[in-house]
Amino acid sequence: MRTIRTEFVFLFLLSGCLALLAVPLKVLFWLPDVQDILAFIPMPERPFWHGHELLVGYSQTVLGGYLLTRPGKTIIRLFIVLWLGARVAIFIPDQTGTYLGTVCNIAVFGMLFSYAGLAFFRAAKRLKSAVPGIIILFLLLAEVAFLIGEISHLPVLQETALRAIIWLLILLLFLMGGRIIAAATSGALQKQNKYRPYMAQGRLESYGLVSLIAAAVCDLIKFPSILPAALSTLAATVIFCRLWKWRVWLVKDAFDLTSLHLGYAMLAIGLIFNTALTIAQEPSGLVGFHNALIGGFAVLSTTVMCRTVLQRLRFSLSLPVTMRVSNVCLLGSAFTRMGAFQEVASTELLMVSAILWEMAFFGFTATLIYITWRFQRPK
Repeated sequence: MRTIRTEFVFLFLLSGCLALLAVPLKVLFWLPDVQDILAFIPMPERPFWHGHELLVGYSQTVLGGYLLTRPGKTIIRLFIVLWLGARVAIFIPDQTGTYLGTVCNIAVFGMLFSYAGLAFFRAAKRLKSAVPGIIILFLLLAEVAFLIGEISHLPVLQETALRAIIWLLILLLFLMGGRIIAAATSGALQKQNKYRPYMAQGRLESYGLVSLIAAAVCDLIKFPSILPAALSTLAATVIFCRLWKWRVWLVKDAFDLTSLHLGYAMLAIGLIFNTALTIAQEPSGLVGFHNALIGGFAVLSTTVMCRTVLQRLRFSLSLPVTMRVSNVCLLGSAFTRMGAFQEVASTELLMVSAILWEMAFFGFTATLIYITWRFQRPK
């Protein structure tokens, strides 16, 4: 019988640990007498470190755990060492930390593209099948642009590169998340003898991809805000149409499969919120994307990671209660973070959002540790 590999679980755990550490470090800056606290705690030395770590650092291990299924243990260990080197680099002052982070981050994305991205190109029979590989390639290029901005002290380039990374992750969530949700929902409907054809929704998927790509391009090259806003709203509408055609209410449950549906819906809500904030408070910077990233990216990624661990370790594909509670906390974190954009009680709402985030990722990491322990304990 083929040995079941567990290296991917460690990569997922690294994602959870990073999410647990990055937010409290940021929260320290919101506390009174912060300078007295910072005297005893090492703090990151880079601008944009918070967004970069929760976008790039987090996504690297999520993608690595999900996609790096063929490389052996040596490659996975090298990936982990490079990833850890990039995370430690933000605490090293001066150019030493900058260059260490540059080398490690580019190497990590290079490994992802080499071992996972190229596989999509080799297997693709049409262009749309290669889109995940193209996204990984552009994530690598956007990271290179961010690091050039860091080395050259060009904050505008860094912010633009982070904005590009956000759009690329939204594209990846729309595409791969949609395919995972379609398959899972179809299976649940078949169990109830409610089979529905054409769950992949190829035409709607194409419309959504085109809308998101066009919105990203218009946003990045600074077209009038009404244009990316309209295209983002169109993409959000496509997401809601997909959820409607999947008949998700027929398989509603206690935040098991429903967690995937809610995460996908939060991606659309996040796009609409960013659109509204951009029009009302132009320029809104990167703040408007928080709901799409917390409610969409975090909920979808943690749910998919947990389901992947359960599936690959041959457990029943049903989320543990702790994981379902974690998803509720992430949804609460997303909505409280949305409320913090206005001036009334913004600090308090940010703190509540951060606490809910910590509770969610504590539950997520604890769940993965428990599942792995159950798998490894003597039968």
